[in-house]
Amino acid sequence: MPRAPQHESLFGEPQERNLTVVDALAQTKPQDKQQATFQRLIKQIHEQRVQIEEWQTYRERYNRRVAEKLMPLYAAIRGKRIAMALLLDAQYHRKDAIRGKRLRGKLQSMIVDLTRDLLLEERDEDIVALHDRHSDLTYDEDKELDKAFSQDIVENIFGVRLDDGDDGDSIEAMILKAQRKLAQEEAGRTAQRPPRRKSAKAAAAEEKRAAAEKAVSQSVREVYRKLASALHPDRAGGDLTAERKTELMQRVNRAYDNGNLLELLNIQLEIEQIDAAHLANLSAERVAHFNQVLREQVAELKAELEMLLAPYRILVPFNLKPKPIHVDMAMDGEIVRQKNDLRQLKTDLITFEDIRQLALALKDYQPADGLDGLDEFADLGALMDSFGAPPTRSHRRKR
Repeated sequence: MPRAPQHESLFGEPQERNLTVVDALAQTKPQDKQQATFQRLIKQIHEQRVQIEEWQTYRERYNRRVAEKLMPLYAAIRGKRIAMALLLDAQYHRKDAIRGKRLRGKLQSMIVDLTRDLLLEERDEDIVALHDRHSDLTYDEDKELDKAFSQDIVENIFGVRLDDGDDGDSIEAMILKAQRKLAQEEAGRTAQRPPRRKSAKAAAAEEKRAAAEKAVSQSVREVYRKLASALHPDRAGGDLTAERKTELMQRVNRAYDNGNLLELLNIQLEIEQIDAAHLANLSAERVAHFNQVLREQVAELKAELEMLLAPYRILVPFNLKPKPIHVDMAMDGEIVRQKNDLRQLKTDLITFEDIRQLALALKDYQPADGLDGLDEFADLGALMDSFGAPPTRSHRRKR
């Protein structure tokens, strides 16, 4: 049996570690294409599990940094933006402060835009009241128009009619609802179709697939049975204590329930039920069965890894293989931007106390063009173009 390799501990002392399947296969050269595929899949699974563990560990550090660094900045910025909305309202009502219908209209548009952004983050009845004082449409009426506008686009894109419900007003909720309705309609159409009679060739192929799947399942179950037999508490012999057997059997059951063939093989190596030579000389049929299981595991691990990466792709959208260091750098940039925004808001609050400075700023201010409701559809722009230009909306201010 090859001896388990040693590695140094944090204190510089060599420590023994269990030989893994990856280590064992690294010592042998594949004899054929199937063996080469077996080694490649084992390596891929090992690397993906390492990445998953790395990102799971990183997630805790990332969440802690968001809570300690970014959330306080977001809260401070929101506080200053609320202060800005209140200051602009006070300046609007200050006698003979901002003169002229055009400038006063711009000031009201600025208040409406600012309060609406604040309310999209979090509803606050005081901010709602401030919004409604400066808009022809109340905030709730405005939201209903936005909902109808968004629903019309979703219905056009998916070709379905959405009913009112409690699924939420967001575009994401509407898209999910439309997808569910499409799936239900397709399922209904499929159920109404008469079943197609299978050809003899198709039936034979299906029977062959079922037999292959059964053989694959039996190969994995055979590994499980060998482990279960060796680790049975009543089985005499070996150097394993009853407590160690129980611990290993728990790992075996978890691995088998999760379809984790690599872990089952690792445990076989760990208790010296197999060795590197055994892995290098598996029968072609057994290797083919194992490869099928391993391919499924690779696909599942890829999906799991992608779910872990999804929240970070907003920060590093153009990096196909992001690493924690990339996310850290992106967050550093976000922290700097938020600090700059907070500093600018503090400066603007002081500046806009001066009516003359506020009037100068209003001359250059351009109100929102009313297309903010389309921002959430940025990724669906190509689809929307195929339905023609949707009608535009604009916020109306009180006069």
